[in-house]
Amino acid sequence: MRRARKVTGLVVLALLTLQTACGGLLAGAGLGGWDSVRPRSGGGFNLFSPEQDIELGEASAEEIRRQVVVVSDARTERYVQRLGERIAAEAPGYRFPYKFIVVASPEVNAFALPGGYVFVNEGAIKAARSEGELAGVLAHEIAHVSLRHGTTQASRAYLAKTGLSILNAVTVALQGDVGRLASAVGGVGANKFFLKSNREAEMQADAEGARLLAAAGYDPREMVEFFERLYERGEGREEQEGPGDHPDPQSRVEAIGRIAAGLKATEARQHDSAEFRRIRSGLSDGR
Repeated sequence: MRRARKVTGLVVLALLTLQTACGGLLAGAGLGGWDSVRPRSGGGFNLFSPEQDIELGEASAEEIRRQVVVVSDARTERYVQRLGERIAAEAPGYRFPYKFIVVASPEVNAFALPGGYVFVNEGAIKAARSEGELAGVLAHEIAHVSLRHGTTQASRAYLAKTGLSILNAVTVALQGDVGRLASAVGGVGANKFFLKSNREAEMQADAEGARLLAAAGYDPREMVEFFERLYERGEGREEQEGPGDHPDPQSRVEAIGRIAAGLKATEARQHDSAEFRRIRSGLSDGR
């Protein structure tokens, strides 16, 4: 643990950049291949163990907590944690110890770290019109964690950096030294080589997030409505740096809608709650 924390600065840069911090919740979606995306339970080749995901997540979360202002309101903390746990209970794969943290920022954004840490800005809570919409935001981030996108992409980065020297990579992984492996990955920055991988991660998180919502008793179409409203307001748009870097997010909205329509609806669907309205109102009042 201590060794991992010594390289936290590098780890944060590598994992947050490569993992899909969901800038504005709409950036980074791909145009191609949406119809072929289905909920899935595996993130692909990964040099890290789930336990190492947790170790890296804890070290990175510690660093992030020093850089942001966390909302210190017990009622808000309990509510978001309970809501997140309800959705995470439906997640596939390793049972990560999820921790949901509300950040005092007006930006409509959320992001997840490996191992179960999910940070959601109060701006995203205020932008949600119902508990179901907020649940959609959390479901998307939980999907990133459960599919282990952060360390999967970090593993790919490591292999690319070492010239695809698989033997060397596996040797480091088998030594179980998460600090050493993280240090090796940390030197890799975001570049266009990983653009397609990041798009795929977003598509997978959308598809799996919609499935999690349905399984937890929410209507996945509320995720669609939330993203669509943000798109109409211009939230999450970014200037293109090059052809195809940031495609029109409307394609993402349409794709999530098709995925949601294909999920079987249950008889009882929760849409909202009085507690959500109280929490949202309290944040708006500047609690």
